[in-house]
Amino acid sequence: MPAHGSGSTELLRVLATAAATDGIEVEDVRRLMAVPGDLLEKRGARVPIAVIRRAWSGLTDGAAGPLLSLRAARKLPPGSLDILDYLAQTSTTGAEAFEQLTRYLPLLADAGRVWTEADRKTFRFRHAAPGGLPSLAELLLGLIVERSRTMFGPAFAPRLIQFAHAPSAAASAYEEVLGAPVRFGGDHDELVFDREIVRAPIASRDPALRSILVAQAEATLSRMDLRGTVLRDDELVPAFRHALALALDAGDPSLVRVGESFGMSARTLQRRLAAVGVSHRELLQELRLERARQALGSAQLKEVSLDLGYSSQSAFHRAFKRWTGLTPGAATLADGASPSSAGRRGHPRPGAGGPAQPCPGQRAPRPS
Repeated sequence: MPAHGSGSTELLRVLATAAATDGIEVEDVRRLMAVPGDLLEKRGARVPIAVIRRAWSGLTDGAAGPLLSLRAARKLPPGSLDILDYLAQTSTTGAEAFEQLTRYLPLLADAGRVWTEADRKTFRFRHAAPGGLPSLAELLLGLIVERSRTMFGPAFAPRLIQFAHAPSAAASAYEEVLGAPVRFGGDHDELVFDREIVRAPIASRDPALRSILVAQAEATLSRMDLRGTVLRDDELVPAFRHALALALDAGDPSLVRVGESFGMSARTLQRRLAAVGVSHRELLQELRLERARQALGSAQLKEVSLDLGYSSQSAFHRAFKRWTGLTPGAATLADGASPSSAGRRGHPRPGAGGPAQPCPGQRAPRPS
């Protein structure tokens, strides 16, 4: 899954369920995903693709072994993919089910491309996401293999499965889980079926219900800007804060860098932030202050200064005092000190007032 684009919180919910079914303790799932506390409860909200990459990387790092995606795909019940599952189940034939998938997969994530091709003998489902996470490609193809078995029976198992990435385990381990020959290093991910799958009937077909679901999916798709600017105003600031934190971790919290994760220009993102009454400068200073308070008790002042992007300890010292009215040392000793209490002493909250310029001494962003 590339760095650009957006995904639905429904995909985050799928990832959380997948990790839980693979044996990761429920209380560890949120910690490993590193997403804001209420994000999993927001149905159908859009988030930068970087959030989904970060979440899935955390889950795979916490898994007991490789192939978390494929193991989870075998266990995720029908309905886990929300409307995509129901569109497939209510379709009349295999061809119609794959048509629904390729048309509406962007409702889950729009950072890759999917398409189908057919000849006289084969039907091929293909997926391309240059720079994407291999584990997410494995989850997608694994889910389609399992859904195909359920809807069409074992006679329509894929002839061949191909991944664009290198394997993380022996090919035989993939084949044992997927029940088909597996190859690696192709130009794209691919499932190769017998052509007869396009005419295979689906027992759960329901044309009337499918038409209702298609209308709902089309309405949602029409509201989407597939470059990732679909966030509503009330969703923008929480998503921006999270993307900003990731960018700060990478050493470049600039508006240009954060804008890339939303698939929009820095100017467009700045305009949208201004429309809801905040600024990149203000939110970055608040994030730095929050991290500084968390780190001061357990790290040297020089380390904190460098981690937050300042060229020197004295530059950070001046910025911190301007934000809070206290020196870093005094703040460490003051239990319960907060930006709001500093404001009551007559000092502005981070980013309030003054020209929109970098803090004195702040160094240029480190390359990621």
